[in-house]
Amino acid sequence: MNTSGITSAGCTGIAPGVKLGKNVRIAPDAIIGAGCEIGDDVIIESAVIIYENVKLADRVFVGAQCILGERLAAFRKDSAYVNPPLVIGTDSTIRSGTIIYADCRFGVNFQTGHRAVIRERSVFGDNCSFGTLSQSDGDIKVGDNCRFHNSVFIATYTTCEDNVHFYPMACTTDSLHPPCQLGREGPYFEANVIVGARVLVLPRVRVSTGAVVAGGSVVTHDVPAGMVVAGVPAKVLRKKEEIRCHLEDRPAYEVAMESHARAESTK
Repeated sequence: MNTSGITSAGCTGIAPGVKLGKNVRIAPDAIIGAGCEIGDDVIIESAVIIYENVKLADRVFVGAQCILGERLAAFRKDSAYVNPPLVIGTDSTIRSGTIIYADCRFGVNFQTGHRAVIRERSVFGDNCSFGTLSQSDGDIKVGDNCRFHNSVFIATYTTCEDNVHFYPMACTTDSLHPPCQLGREGPYFEANVIVGARVLVLPRVRVSTGAVVAGGSVVTHDVPAGMVVAGVPAKVLRKKEEIRCHLEDRPAYEVAMESHARAESTK
């Protein structure tokens, strides 16, 4: 075990063979499993459990009581089980209480809120955030610059292209006739989509580029590109560019997206 980078004294929970970078800070009660790789300037706080084959790139922060690389269900059934890798990119922030399962991959500058849960085979691009108490049920694909606000639920097999925003308590689903498991498929969100608070999006729906789903809507059918939909079930109201800011005479949604992109670029 290479311990030259540890700045916290008394770290007894690090498995043999763990690779540690320079200037790593690990709380004494943290546990790090075999096959892990910890980059330079990583901070791992108290009561963190990192299971086997997790890779943290440089300057990752892991808050207290996080679990990274949570083992999959096969661990209990297969005596030859090997934990699939979890990879978290450079400059990421994993806030306290977050649980991320094995077999996931995250790009640079990924962030979670507190007590987020992300299950297996989830893939996120660069500059994404996943808010406090939000949950992914796994097998999701997310592009770059996507934001999931607090208490969002993303069902299995959901796909998001770049610059998709979900606001609090939005929810996607993957089963046409729950609890039936046949033909499960989540919705598909093209680039630059905005999903408002408390929105429910049903399985197999496609929300096209630049569309906006107003808060409280239930989306049962495909949404055309660049349109605003609202209601239960959601219906087309007007083009997105026709929606004006209530405070200034400008298009509402493009400015909001551009402002968020600028804010992310300065972090």
